[in-house]
Amino acid sequence: MNTIYFDHNATTPVAPEVTAAMCEVLEGAWHNPSARYPRAQQIALRIEQAREQVASLAGVSPDQVIFTSGGTESIATAFHSAEQAGFAEKTAPPRVATSTVEHSAVKACAQGLADRGWQSLTIPVDSAGHFNRPHLSALLGEGPCFVSLQVVNNETGVISHLEGISEEVHRTGGLFHLDGVQAPGKIPVDAEGWGADYLSLAAHKFGGPKGIGALILGANAPFAPLMVGGGQEEGRRAGTLNTASIIGMGVAAELAGARGTQKPGDNPMPARQQRLEAALLEGIEGAWVNCTETSRVSATTSLTVPGLEAHLVLAYLDTLGIEASAGSACSATRVAPSPVLLAMGRSEAEASSTLRLSQGPSTTDEEIERVIAGVIEATSTLRALS
Repeated sequence: MNTIYFDHNATTPVAPEVTAAMCEVLEGAWHNPSARYPRAQQIALRIEQAREQVASLAGVSPDQVIFTSGGTESIATAFHSAEQAGFAEKTAPPRVATSTVEHSAVKACAQGLADRGWQSLTIPVDSAGHFNRPHLSALLGEGPCFVSLQVVNNETGVISHLEGISEEVHRTGGLFHLDGVQAPGKIPVDAEGWGADYLSLAAHKFGGPKGIGALILGANAPFAPLMVGGGQEEGRRAGTLNTASIIGMGVAAELAGARGTQKPGDNPMPARQQRLEAALLEGIEGAWVNCTETSRVSATTSLTVPGLEAHLVLAYLDTLGIEASAGSACSATRVAPSPVLLAMGRSEAEASSTLRLSQGPSTTDEEIERVIAGVIEATSTLRALS
């Protein structure tokens, strides 16, 4: 029995085109791109090609792309820049605002600023996971603020309503960071249209390798390097360049850019999501899918099965060869209610009874049918035992 991978929000399989490009580099183009001899400079040119591919994905110019070790470092660099590059002098104490449904990487950075004297503010969300705009406007009305929000939620797949936020943040003298890690390949990425001063990306979420990401820097955004010690990345991120992974990220970005702009009829994932959700709701009494009343990416289904702990359902699915999760992979080792669902007003029991089922471009119709059958079998069996 083949194992079905249904946790693409945690990480994605590396695309074959990416693997081929990386293997070529590892085997024959291994020179340090910072060296001056011709073969090294050939690699440097390929890195710049990858930078252009990532820039095209994000809708920016190549000089706005800074390669990092992943989404977490990109987020940390944005927060570090806001703290170090003069923004902290605008208010006393300086202020940072994040929503209640942000990824732990954002929450940890905000807490770090709070530990160093910043005022940490929280933006609530409604039952559909959308930011409370009047609350955000009230915060900004009190003065400049560094605001960090997500583009797509990693647990529910909700696409954030970002219209007008950047203008409001900038009008009051603030800075705007977006966690775009879950967006590429699912929706068009538009850093400039969103008005982001900083946009964080991670290659392994869209068919690239782990350990490589990018920070997209707005044209007028203040910047201070988090990693110092060398002149790489025009002095913006020190460290010998991760050549193979950068080139792999470039290939993955090109593939994700094409997927993110597909016409609905050319993308099979929405139909597979509809089939999955309709069958599960029909086959599991009392179950519901979270956030169906708003725009979601087709990759993600957040399924609540009241009365059944999600970790028990996942353990049963493991025996059937189905790999899924109950939420962020960063907290997968803890059996606890989802903070995202709690922030949306779900009870602890409901949040603890929710599965995250996330498909990807490589998911097949046959796998969808096996997941449907497996989740229904798991829930019916466990209910009978209880």
